[in-house]
Amino acid sequence: MGMKVFEPIEIREMKLKNRIAFAPLLYMPITEDGGVGEKTIRWFEERAKGGAGFIMTGSVNPTASPWILPGRGRLGLSFNDDKYIPGFTKLSDAVHLHGAKIGIQIAILGPLGGIGMSPLPYPDEKHAKDRLSDVFGNPFPIKVISVEEIEQFEEEIAATAARAKKAGIDCVELHCAHGGATIHCSSISPFYNRRTDQYGGDWNRRLRFPIETIQKIRKGVGENYPILVRIDADELLGKRGITLEDTIKFIVPALESAGVDCFDVSQGSIIHSPEGITIPLYYPRGCFIHYAAAVKKATKLPVIGVGRIVDVEMAEKFLHEGKADIIYMGRQLTSDPETPKKYLEGRSEDIRKCIGCLPGTCGRPCVVNYDIQDEPIPLTPAKKPKKVLVIGGGIGGMEASRIASLRGHKVTLIEKEAELGGMVAALALTPLTAEFRNIVDYLSNQLRKLKVDVRICKEATVEDALNYDVVIVATGSSLILPDEVKAIPGIMDHIEALKRKMQIGKRVVIWGLVATELAVSLAAEGKDVVLIGRGGEETLGRDLPERRKFWVLRKLTDLNFVRETPEAEKISNPRIMYYVEVEEVTPEGIRIKNREGEKSVLPFDTIIISRERKSNDTIFNNLKGRVQEVYNIGDSQKVGEIKEAIWSANEIARTI
Repeated sequence: MGMKVFEPIEIREMKLKNRIAFAPLLYMPITEDGGVGEKTIRWFEERAKGGAGFIMTGSVNPTASPWILPGRGRLGLSFNDDKYIPGFTKLSDAVHLHGAKIGIQIAILGPLGGIGMSPLPYPDEKHAKDRLSDVFGNPFPIKVISVEEIEQFEEEIAATAARAKKAGIDCVELHCAHGGATIHCSSISPFYNRRTDQYGGDWNRRLRFPIETIQKIRKGVGENYPILVRIDADELLGKRGITLEDTIKFIVPALESAGVDCFDVSQGSIIHSPEGITIPLYYPRGCFIHYAAAVKKATKLPVIGVGRIVDVEMAEKFLHEGKADIIYMGRQLTSDPETPKKYLEGRSEDIRKCIGCLPGTCGRPCVVNYDIQDEPIPLTPAKKPKKVLVIGGGIGGMEASRIASLRGHKVTLIEKEAELGGMVAALALTPLTAEFRNIVDYLSNQLRKLKVDVRICKEATVEDALNYDVVIVATGSSLILPDEVKAIPGIMDHIEALKRKMQIGKRVVIWGLVATELAVSLAAEGKDVVLIGRGGEETLGRDLPERRKFWVLRKLTDLNFVRETPEAEKISNPRIMYYVEVEEVTPEGIRIKNREGEKSVLPFDTIIISRERKSNDTIFNNLKGRVQEVYNIGDSQKVGEIKEAIWSANEIARTI
């Protein structure tokens, strides 16, 4: 029996060859004026070439060119003028060449972009809640739009949809999701809309704006052109926002009657509950599919499901269970655009799975996919094959070995530990960051298939290196242990603790406010955890990407977040102590002093150190001048994150 995921499906008169689709991601390559350029076309064509049956662009601005957001720069394609039509025609032609269909998502930014149906604060003066911008930057003012502006937006969106049809785009989608991200969702949502005119109040009036917009789109594109709508099944804001019950009772029937042809079901508000949109690796894969399933029961129209679905078999399962008709894979088709193609060819082990790390501009750059950037160094055969030694089997060393081998070099990889993956493999041992294992497994499979000579449990020497034409040093970094803890039993650094979890006692003190994920994981396992550090709340989870830090802060602090759902509730363990100076560590306890000068002793079974790291660059320094070509990459060159290791590996291995 064939797989449902590779069966065709129709949305009105648009026939899709399969049910895997590329979700709309905002961070697309655009030209200086916000139009479609060669890089834009390559970005979307790669997904079509990789086997996706349907491509949806990230949000297109129907009013101006392009959006400018504080701290984000220029975002979104523009389509407010006929001058953009030729670019979109080239884009649609490129996608059609590979048998896929393409739609454009049309959106007008809401409070995220400085305009709203109602003024700040949200949801109201009595229940005001801090926004994402309050946590990570200065809030920007909100301009309340007039009835005349609402009507103008409706006309501009309808005109953009008509341009899309003229350009050969197969369908349009009106973005009515993600809370404060879009003006249409913030119109629907009681959390963001407190108006008392014809566009606010009860559900019928709050739905008036999107209904009128859809009706005007239909008038502009005709009866047979597909119109999709992205909705929030649940804003994840509790009863003051859109709930699933509201969606089934009010939103789905109203928009279906207005003339839409397909529901794209999402969740969350980009401002107050972004974990529903940019879902961190802390959540199970496919964790929000029940929202699509509920909508599917309430409509006869096709339904698109989305939400950290990173493998084809999970997509197939959801389709087979009737939870959706089409599955969006956004970040997975960013980390590996060829996911459908590789699966069909029986090469599942060659699929590079998303690790859910959320670097901040998910889509571009992708931490694990160097080729996703605008100007990657091409992967071409080496002009002259060489003997290459890679010292260090962490992520950087593994990627360098893979790339060098693909180019035709004869590669040997030496790793002193008993397994590959280094610090990333260790981080994958804790439940919150278990998805990091995806990149370790992928690279391990590739090295095996490429027949790279991997030697583990061996420490490379200068003498080893002298037998090779090129040496790439990828020896990573080490955590620095303070003098106070040396020779004290029960002390581990962060990485040791991950590898020797069975040796961690009941009472745990973690020294270093960056180790929030470890602290939460150990507390969830039943440990009594105290997290201490010299800094204040601003240093908690300091090195985490913004959207993961948002989750951590909401779990561990008293900041004024929306906490209307169990997932958003603050937890009491681990306990956090800021502005702490460690005076002495003895087997009996860790003696500390706070900034008020008060002293206390924290008893412990285990102390875990997670502070500064230093580059392991000794062998690189010893090799300089003794090997004709020697390079230093990743943490051993400069302490960084996964992206720096993967990308520096490519920049060297693609040029040797």
